[in-house]
Amino acid sequence: MIGNLLNILLGLRLAYSAIFANPAGAMNNLALAASAIAVIVFAVWARQADAMDWPSGTNIVLGATLLLVAVTRWAVGVAPLVCFWIILLIGIAVAIAAMWSMLYRPETARTAASS
Repeated sequence: MIGNLLNILLGLRLAYSAIFANPAGAMNNLALAASAIAVIVFAVWARQADAMDWPSGTNIVLGATLLLVAVTRWAVGVAPLVCFWIILLIGIAVAIAAMWSMLYRPETARTAASS
């Protein structure tokens, strides 16, 4: 549950950083790579307590995509507008998947329905 909470906060931070960078999407490559690794680590940590595996699996894939974007920006260079949309959408998706995983508890719903 703590891993999901940290991924929610990190996803919101990614979205905030994408919007308020100057120019938009021009986030530091080192910070982007560190955020991507943190998303992956937090998702693996959250996977141990999740009721379903797909939210943490989704966040692992999104973190790997973010890491790929950071490496591509470092090696080739990508336009800030393209990076803006990628970082923004991945940040939002990480936060939503982690929040879904944190709030969805099927055993709680089943217990409340049976009583």
